[in-house]
Amino acid sequence: MHSGKQKLRKKLLLRRQLMDAQEVAAKSNNITHTLIDSVDWRSVKFLHIYTPLRKWNEIDTGLIKATAAQRWPHIEIVSPAPDKNQPFPVEKFDLIIVPVLGFDKDKYRLGYGGGWYDRFLAGQKQARTIGLAYKDALIENLPRESHDISLTTILTD
Repeated sequence: MHSGKQKLRKKLLLRRQLMDAQEVAAKSNNITHTLIDSVDWRSVKFLHIYTPLRKWNEIDTGLIKATAAQRWPHIEIVSPAPDKNQPFPVEKFDLIIVPVLGFDKDKYRLGYGGGWYDRFLAGQKQARTIGLAYKDALIENLPRESHDISLTTILTD
């Protein structure tokens, strides 16, 4: 385990826990609108989108799921419960929406340390990957390991 990453995780989680529900909702709303406007939804058949962990004030994906289901009913949406021991979905996704705790300018993400997304994304090379992050989670020198995978895009508030 990379101790630099552990320190960053603690710092970023503490910063997040200082946000109140209104701030999380407002920032989630901004990111949702940016995401909906930046994707060509007609080309998406399979969407994988995370279920946010409230206790960690993750960006809420509920409105993204609801909007996609309503406006683009052809999209199959997979949104599993957050569990680092869950099996990987078998579908080949066109778009994968990923939670981001921290990130760098090269679109590498810092997650919670379970490694689930790194392993999942390694088998989904065809997918466009979009991370959702708070803008103050940008990290100058994010430590990287060989298994880390950069995302296509990272959207912030």
